[in-house]
Amino acid sequence: MKKIVLKVCINCQKCKRDLLRVVTKFTGIDEIAVDNEKGTLTVVGTVDPACLTKKIRKSGKMAEIISVGPPKPPEKKEPPKPLPACCNNCQVAVGAAFISNENIFCSIL
Repeated sequence: MKKIVLKVCINCQKCKRDLLRVVTKFTGIDEIAVDNEKGTLTVVGTVDPACLTKKIRKSGKMAEIISVGPPKPPEKKEPPKPLPACCNNCQVAVGAAFISNENIFCSIL
């Protein structure tokens, strides 16, 4: 697995579509990201960076390899804390009796 970052010329939506059409034909690609503002294409997978660049250039687009390296490991997320079965606001007390001013009240909630 490699993370390949290429500098590409993306001027419009058609340029982006054509670029993605060329790149998605490769096998061994796990993730593709295009940054229009920076003009970069990021590909994560087992594809050869030189073949990828050559194919993009053959399609008429400018492409230059910026970096090739290992992808970032996925961020470890803490498992969510299990919720308690019941909280103080929703506990049901059946048969509880409260005495107030000599009156007896039965409360279900």
